[in-house]
Amino acid sequence: MKRLLLSLCCYLVAGATVGATWGGWALVTVDNPPERLVAGQPLELTFMVRQHGLTPIAKLRPRIEARAGGRLVEGTTWATSRDGSYGARITVPDTREWQITIHAGFGRSKGQLLPMRAEGQGAASLALAPVERGRLLFAAKGCVTCHVHRAVDLEGELARQGPDLTERRFPAEYLASFLANPAIKKPTREYFPMPNLALNTREISALVAFVNAERRLTSR
Repeated sequence: MKRLLLSLCCYLVAGATVGATWGGWALVTVDNPPERLVAGQPLELTFMVRQHGLTPIAKLRPRIEARAGGRLVEGTTWATSRDGSYGARITVPDTREWQITIHAGFGRSKGQLLPMRAEGQGAASLALAPVERGRLLFAAKGCVTCHVHRAVDLEGELARQGPDLTERRFPAEYLASFLANPAIKKPTREYFPMPNLALNTREISALVAFVNAERRLTSR
């Protein structure tokens, strides 16, 4: 059991170990990532910005934008009552596929959602399968900052800091436990701790389903 957990930790945190040596980087994690985008309807998000993935950074001036082809739409952001926590609002005007990016205001650090095609108002909402929800979360929670997965390819570039998780499979119970509480692995000189993203049970189940998916996923 200990070997399985140690192996899991090595794969999930190796990227953060490398990234930590770079100094001025921050992790952007979206608290309430959307599963759908509606044209003409404001999308509101909250997100955290953490230096090296761990320490909340207050008093930043983040930006949020959406791009579709050559069209750029900007939204508004504001600080919340929690250090390192911010709110954002953005409205896309039409039903094209939009790439939403949050610029942290801390160096070049940013967070991105997977490209999403906006729906028309009144369109029926379809529930996502757990694997696809996990794929969205892998981007929105900032996993791509440190970890590679070929099914989450943003702006045509994969993250380079960490191991490729595309074909990896982990015991579901251990992976769920680690995502719920990364502190079960104590920091050492060789191990840079993975942040606790306060994932709920539904999010953890989706991420486990995505990482352990048997079929190969491809980007949209």
